[in-house]
Amino acid sequence: MPEGITGRELDKETHEELRGLSKETAERVGRHLVSAHLLENTDPETALAHARFAARLGGRVGIVREVYGIFAYHAGDYRTASRELRTAMRITGRTDVLPMIADCERGLGRPERALDIAASEEAAALGVESAIELMMVVAGAYADTGDVQTALRTLEIPALRHKIDGRWQVRLWVAYADLLERADREDEALRWMTLAADADTEGLTDAAERLGRPAPAPAEAPVMEGDEQISVLDAFDPYAQDEQDGADDAEDGDAPVDAGADADAVETDDVDGTDDAAEAADDTEDDDAEVAEGDDAEVAESGTAEDTEGDDAEAGDVTVTAESADAADDPGAPESETREESA
Repeated sequence: MPEGITGRELDKETHEELRGLSKETAERVGRHLVSAHLLENTDPETALAHARFAARLGGRVGIVREVYGIFAYHAGDYRTASRELRTAMRITGRTDVLPMIADCERGLGRPERALDIAASEEAAALGVESAIELMMVVAGAYADTGDVQTALRTLEIPALRHKIDGRWQVRLWVAYADLLERADREDEALRWMTLAADADTEGLTDAAERLGRPAPAPAEAPVMEGDEQISVLDAFDPYAQDEQDGADDAEDGDAPVDAGADADAVETDDVDGTDDAAEAADDTEDDDAEVAEGDDAEVAESGTAEDTEGDDAEAGDVTVTAESADAADDPGAPESETREESA
C-alpha cells in the first residue's frame, strides 16, 4: 500500500456511504480505495487487487462494489464488472453505470443484450452525458452485428455538432471516426479524428496518438497577481467523534481491542504483499497504543497524568492548503463550415 494513505483522502460522499461499516473496517476499505486510484495508471494489476479486497471487506456498500466493477471493466474482466456494477446499481439506485454494463455485454459477445439495456426504463432516465455514452455503446453493438450504417446513424445526434455543458464530446467524435473508417469513408474519418485530437486537451482519447502527433497541452489555470496559498483548519473530519469516544474509553480504563488482526493476514495475501509495510505499521501502532494507555493508567493513579494529557492535546490539528485560482478552458470550437463539411 502506498505510504501515508489514511483513507481520509476520499470525498465526503464516499465517506458517508462507508459509515455503514464499523470504524475500523471503513478505514481499511478507504485506504484500499485510495490506493486503487493512486495505482490505476502505474500498476493496474495491484490497483485491481486493492479494489477487489475493498469489495470483500465492504461488500454491502454500493460505492465499494461500483469502484471494483469499474476497475474490472477497465481491466477487461467484463463478467466480474457486469456483476459488480449491477449489484452497485441495485444498492445505490444510481443508473449512470448503465453504459458500462451494456458495454460489458458487448465484451461478452452479446450485443443484442446491450441493445435491450438501451431500450430499458432505466436508460430513459439517464442524464445527458450518460445517455451519450450509452449511444456510443449502442452504435458499437450495431457494428458488432455488421450493421455499420445503422451504427453511424445512431451517433448522428445533436451532440455530434454542438457542445454539451460547454464542452465538445471528443469521445463521440472518435467513435464516429472509427465507424466512418469501417464504412470505408477514410477522408471523413480522418477529419473527425483530427477535430478530436485538436479539441482533446484533457487526454480523454488517444486521437492525437493515433495521428502520430502529441496532444495539445492542457491549459494551465491562470494565476492572478497577488494570489497566495491560505492554510485553513479542516473542519470536516468524519472520524473525529469516534476518536474522541475512543479517548474517553481509554480514560475509563478500557483496553483497546485489535479487531482487524486476523483479517490483516488475508489482506496481505490478497494484494500480493503491496500493503505488508502499512499493515505492520498499523499493528505496531496498536501495540504502542496499548502500552501507552497502560502507562497512562499508572500515571493517573500516581497523580501525574496532567503533562501527558497536555502533550496529547497538541496532536490532531489538520490543515489543508487550498489553491485560490481555478479555471477551465473549453476546447476551441471548430469553424462552422468545417463542421458542416465533416458532417
